[in-house]
Amino acid sequence: MSIALTSYRGEKWEAFREQILDLDGFACRRCGKRQADGAVLQVHHTIYFPGRMPWDYPPSSCETLCKGCHAEQHGIIKPQTGWELLGWDDAGDLCEHCENCGTEIRYVFRIWHPNWEPLAVGEICCDNLTCPELASNFMESKKRYESRLARFLSSSRWRMHSGIASIRQTKIRVDIHEISPSQFRIHMNWRAGKRGFETLVDAKKAAFAAISDGSVARYFAKHPTQ
Repeated sequence: MSIALTSYRGEKWEAFREQILDLDGFACRRCGKRQADGAVLQVHHTIYFPGRMPWDYPPSSCETLCKGCHAEQHGIIKPQTGWELLGWDDAGDLCEHCENCGTEIRYVFRIWHPNWEPLAVGEICCDNLTCPELASNFMESKKRYESRLARFLSSSRWRMHSGIASIRQTKIRVDIHEISPSQFRIHMNWRAGKRGFETLVDAKKAAFAAISDGSVARYFAKHPTQ
């Protein structure tokens, strides 16, 4: 039998194990499950030194984990906590499937964990695996943005004159010039943008996005009108 296996048997290891469990109150440091409630507790080394026996570690480099959390830590089973949100996509319809539960989804949240491969999941699984209501709050914010955008696009404040659509939004004068039937260019506070758009709606959406995320205000703060 290898040293790696035999070293986790015997009085020295049992004494060290008992010490770590006692320091942690005989409860898992990750999920809180207790030995008194039937949890199988194990000692996890947060760092390993080649050739060092498992009981020759400072207690600060070890922690008590239940069997499930220990397996998650070593990538044996999929972690149920500790995921991070990387980004999201709108599939446009219920044409994708959550890689955690298999449910049909439209909005795909891409999450990452250091002990597992990235997953593409739905809103509910994203909330369950990352932190409560992360995806839900994101979706609520997206809905509010889309509602504001819809009001901006259809606003009666738009004025058309000589092929120019104009509006004032949060102290920013927006003029969208029709250069040709398939070429529109945004001017803000009478400064022309460099990018062209195929439709008036596309130009309006881009103008709203730039104003909403603060990039226009930051630009004019750095480059005030002469």
